[in-house]
Amino acid sequence: MVDRIISWLKKASWLAILLAVAGFALYAWQTWNLSHRLTTMILDESMYVYKGYLFAIGKYAPYEDYGPLTNHMPLAFMIPGWVQAWFGPGMGTARMFAFIVGLVMLAGVWMAFYRVGNFWWGTVGVWLFALNPAWQEVFAQGLTQGIVNMFIVWGLVFLIGKYRDTWQIILAAVLVTLAVLTRVNTLPILVLMLLYIFWEHGSRSGLIATLTALVVGVVVLAFYWPEVLKFLSGWVPEGMFSFVEPYRSPWSQQHVPADFSYFPVSDWWGQPASEQFHGIKAFYEAIKFSLIPWLTVAGALVFWPRRWDWRSDYHFQLSLFLLVTWVVSAAMHIWVAGSGTSCHFYCMAGYFTFFNLLGLLLLPAVFPYLRTNPSIFRQVIGVVLLLAIIIGAIYSTGLVSPGMNVNWWEKALLTPIPLITGGKLHIGETGPLLSLIEHITHLDYHFLVEVLPTHFYWLLPLLVMALIPLVRRIVLGPWNPYRMAVAPFAFILMVLLGAALGYTDIFYQKTANLACEDDVILTHEAVAAELQEIIEPGSSVYWELTSNMLLLYLPDVEIFPPQLNTGFNYLGNSQLGKSDLVYKFGYWNATLKQEWIKQADYLLIPSQHAETWQPMTDSGEFDIVGLTAPYETCRAKDTQVMVLVRTETP
Repeated sequence: MVDRIISWLKKASWLAILLAVAGFALYAWQTWNLSHRLTTMILDESMYVYKGYLFAIGKYAPYEDYGPLTNHMPLAFMIPGWVQAWFGPGMGTARMFAFIVGLVMLAGVWMAFYRVGNFWWGTVGVWLFALNPAWQEVFAQGLTQGIVNMFIVWGLVFLIGKYRDTWQIILAAVLVTLAVLTRVNTLPILVLMLLYIFWEHGSRSGLIATLTALVVGVVVLAFYWPEVLKFLSGWVPEGMFSFVEPYRSPWSQQHVPADFSYFPVSDWWGQPASEQFHGIKAFYEAIKFSLIPWLTVAGALVFWPRRWDWRSDYHFQLSLFLLVTWVVSAAMHIWVAGSGTSCHFYCMAGYFTFFNLLGLLLLPAVFPYLRTNPSIFRQVIGVVLLLAIIIGAIYSTGLVSPGMNVNWWEKALLTPIPLITGGKLHIGETGPLLSLIEHITHLDYHFLVEVLPTHFYWLLPLLVMALIPLVRRIVLGPWNPYRMAVAPFAFILMVLLGAALGYTDIFYQKTANLACEDDVILTHEAVAAELQEIIEPGSSVYWELTSNMLLLYLPDVEIFPPQLNTGFNYLGNSQLGKSDLVYKFGYWNATLKQEWIKQADYLLIPSQHAETWQPMTDSGEFDIVGLTAPYETCRAKDTQVMVLVRTETP
């Protein structure tokens, strides 16, 4: 039966294409809606877009002294900035560009999956994104992930194939190099891709690709040389090159205490408020966010095909490239995020979206050739890994702490069912399901309703694993013609379940502070119109809001550039005697803050912080001249702008 279905599906490429188009349409519809509803984040979307706009119109230059902190590669800012300059500044421009980039990326996903597998695998690739709203949120915003993934996936489209023309190798090298020039954390992908080209396509193609990457990188960075060393110096060991040292910032954003360490474990074990516990939780969150790649990579590692099972040497080499690149990228990002080097842990999940595609491509590259009947040792390792991944994913949903929301579980237990007493069914009478369970198990209400749910993160996976042998028998039949053991079947089943459950609370939890009912583009534009009526062109503005997007609608105001990173580059009361040097490298401190307040014509602050600024109005130095509507209605308290105007010349 299974054989006949598979044989028919292989011939029905028309059906695969229709389903791919349907998945593409669903993805487009979802991301279009999300692009109009998602709130913006200051250190990601609005920072790249607004700084890029300032750079594109020439108001500032990337990496310049006393300018905005340019803490990434130049194209991370310039690409969204050029789009703003060409099509008009505004949140709508940023979101529509992100939407289009996402569609181009998804078309590349289909092509890459098709080139590795066939039409049906192309459809699988599209639906993996169509069924994952968490990923759609990323690609619906003006973040660098969309641009980077577009470059990488189309680079792979030109790279994948046994025989590649020189122009295809060159295009692949150009595109992946552009990804690195957007986000330097993708450099391992470029390096390993060049090594793969040497291995798969020979030394001539490898040299051409390497020279292409070097030329593109040198030409682009030459436009920002030597100031770009302010950023690059963070990736160069101190003292290695003397010409780099004058550009090395004496400060960096501090995310964890200087003595932070996960060892000894006994110092923080059982302390949910500890920094280390947050690091572990962020790791589990990254697993949940990228569950399918994690399952795919783990399955490929444990059940790696035997040498003679591969379709060809080409498929073996491509699969090894994809696997090694994903593992190396994952290890690097777990280290930089988990150690608090690049962020306060929780950027780890977002980091995985830069290279998840490599793990996903292992589905068509490796899974058709998996060991279906591996040794007991491999099966045990596989089951342990599978349970660790699934438990980690469910743990990060919050199904662990006694204070979690378990209303849904209690409601389920209180579901009315026909009353049964003394072994007799009483028609027309009902009682709660909880009573029946209590009677059968002899467990009390407290345990069933309050204690049991706190263990769901490991009980549910164990229950599912216990049912897998039965599911395997139903799906493959009693004779199991594929001789597929339980463990590899479990991996395949979990990949399918993980994709199918993408919209459930297990993998995606909608929260009011992320997606508004109102169109955030329109609410930004409405508040911007209010500010335009109040603020005089050419005025200097002290800025303390959670979104830089509004500044796109105020092109004639003067801002204090380091403020665009809010408090993440604020040094407080330290380095007060080095304020000029602090300012030069894009940071600010208490001294600069007071200077800028004295220079500002207007103060723009969240209304909820009004009491903090009350002394300014009490002294008569500033007057309150406006209180706008919230620019994000689902975060009304945080996004209502209070405008203070100076009453006297500073």
